[in-house]
Amino acid sequence: MKTRFGFVPLRLLILLAWGILAIILTTQSDRLPLVHFMTSTIGSTELGDALGHAGLFGVLTFAVYMAFAIRLKREWALPLAMGIVLALGGLTELSQFGVLHRAPSVSDLLANSLGVFVVGFAMSYLSILRSRHAL
Repeated sequence: MKTRFGFVPLRLLILLAWGILAIILTTQSDRLPLVHFMTSTIGSTELGDALGHAGLFGVLTFAVYMAFAIRLKREWALPLAMGIVLALGGLTELSQFGVLHRAPSVSDLLANSLGVFVVGFAMSYLSILRSRHAL
């Protein structure tokens, strides 16, 4: 049985909230208080910035996967979720060309991709473990 909040599945609400957060954090200037707070705490070093990007896009991948798994077979939901989040990661980096005090970077794009692939690997591995124990 799926958890519901009114007519909208809770998974979709989580996806929407996290997606908006990811887009705001990766496309807006640090003049926005939330972006400034995140860049001055987690993103104050190169390692922190990379871990922040990886974590943000990893969780977004998981949220998209969970939302897609409502209607799609799980073996289709994961690659589709990964593809969409990878594309979003690339688009958010490209969109930074037009944002004051922001610039796209290859390291951020790689960190976005790392988060997506770590979650993709983990979900695939868990699926394999689950299928082995079900036999």
